[in-house]
Amino acid sequence: MKRSKTILSVVIACSMIMATAACSSSNKNDSTSAENKNNPVVDDNADPMAPYKETVNYTVVRSVNQDPKFPAGESYEKNSFQDYVEKTLNVKGKLLWTAPSDGDQYPKKLSLDIASNRIPDIFTIEGQNIVSMLNTLVEGDMIEDLTPYYEKYASQTVKDRYAQNPYAFNTVNFGGKMMAIPYGMEKEQPMLVWVREDWRKKLNLPEPKTIDDVRTISKAFATQDPDGNGKQDTLGLVAQSSSMYSPAFDLHTLDSIYWAMNAFPATWIQGEDGKVKYGGIQPEAKAALSVLRDMYKEGSLDKEYGLKDGGKTTEDVSSGRAGMVFEAWYAPYYPLGNTLQNNPNADWKAYPLLSADGKLNVGSNPSPAGYLVVKKGFKHPELLMKLINLSTEFKDKTIPELQDAYEKYEQAGTVSVAQHPQYVDLAVIEPAMIYNQQKKYDDILAGKADKSILLPTEISSFEQIEAEMKNPLENVLKSNPTKEALGTAIANRIGFLAYNNAMKTVIDNESNIVVTPNAFAGQTPTMVKSWADLQSLQKQAYLKIIIGSQPIDSFDDFVKQWNGQGGSQITQEVQAELDKRK
Repeated sequence: MKRSKTILSVVIACSMIMATAACSSSNKNDSTSAENKNNPVVDDNADPMAPYKETVNYTVVRSVNQDPKFPAGESYEKNSFQDYVEKTLNVKGKLLWTAPSDGDQYPKKLSLDIASNRIPDIFTIEGQNIVSMLNTLVEGDMIEDLTPYYEKYASQTVKDRYAQNPYAFNTVNFGGKMMAIPYGMEKEQPMLVWVREDWRKKLNLPEPKTIDDVRTISKAFATQDPDGNGKQDTLGLVAQSSSMYSPAFDLHTLDSIYWAMNAFPATWIQGEDGKVKYGGIQPEAKAALSVLRDMYKEGSLDKEYGLKDGGKTTEDVSSGRAGMVFEAWYAPYYPLGNTLQNNPNADWKAYPLLSADGKLNVGSNPSPAGYLVVKKGFKHPELLMKLINLSTEFKDKTIPELQDAYEKYEQAGTVSVAQHPQYVDLAVIEPAMIYNQQKKYDDILAGKADKSILLPTEISSFEQIEAEMKNPLENVLKSNPTKEALGTAIANRIGFLAYNNAMKTVIDNESNIVVTPNAFAGQTPTMVKSWADLQSLQKQAYLKIIIGSQPIDSFDDFVKQWNGQGGSQITQEVQAELDKRK
């Protein structure tokens, strides 16, 4: 995917909005290196971007695209962007291993490293169990307190952008110490209903406005041969069961159904009376599960739902078998754009799924997408902040020294420069950047402004929109294009869909958007011990209800179990924490 096209990577892996960190107490553990023991060495006049006087070596692991296409001579292990990082900061990185970001291959491999205590110097915690992984690392005294390094080495741009979420650092606050840098806590955004519009029109189906419409369309896609190959090999709504509801705006969850029914399964909800309750055990969640159960039974929810993770649903979408998914505005970039690579005639369109009272409900992020941490005893914990500063600079402007690399990557249609292939790629962008960018595009297209209002990083995407409007993909296909021309046209179409279709859908419904904020994103004492087990209990109970192996009223038994196995105590602790903030 091209530099201007991997906005998913920017949003899911890069968009962090956090608060200023709390002050840290001194480290009382005696097992650290001499440099960090008790009183970390922090230069009061630290330059966030200064190179080291002597080369600093570090090790790292990272998740990667499953099928990257690099320019000749470039790879995740050796590339122009990592070279620039090493030259700029006078550091030398060693990439110990990589694993695909789709599915759970990366967290599984990382878990083995954690269990055997052979973690790298700097790494991300990703996957479904990020909280329990972080707890394990903290309890095992395996990672550094990053508070003093954030305070002294984070650039002002980074700090200003972090400061836009007053609760984000709660998830990494252990006794006043910032034990990780959370990421992926983006601006709340609706999950949209993405539909194969060419299939919908062929079968003369209604535009999806209600859950009943979604069910009708999905079942028809699965049973009425919309691709016309004479086989019943297409799917309607595909969703992953490894993340049934989204802890961090994951791919292909069922959030749209839950939210449209005023259910928020992963959110702590605070009422007007100040009392907090966990959305996953409320009657609204039971009602939503009842609908999903019916959808599974009737075939409007993929029959293999219980067997699929995000990697499998992405394969369904990429192959052209899937007719409907729930995803945010960035879906055309990944993975819906993959459908076009296999079938240029495919047409995806985004629709909002409104509640019964006409609202486009959104559950706010209950937890980060992941964490960045530093191994205990690593002599230069501040390097993490320098790498974040540099990644942010990459996103904010074009680096002249990398101009040749930008062009090579663009020409290759490759691993995106938006998701830089350097070893540690974690930028901090403005939370509302995409919304503001789209509004600029709309103003230019409407003649209310000219291109001078665009930032350098926005020009390429706008040019894609212009190219698609001047010569839509359907016209290119009629002209029997070369492979290169077709690739360019598909790229333009992806950009057009992402910005002008999905973002326009969001902006057009802006007045209808109702955000149910997550009242608590921290960790209480009982959470540290029991939260991972309670999450597993919830997912298993939901899955069994949806696929019909347990009756809908088993939800009530689940609620009793949840409360009895620590949930009730956690709720009391969360309430106490919220009361302290008043």
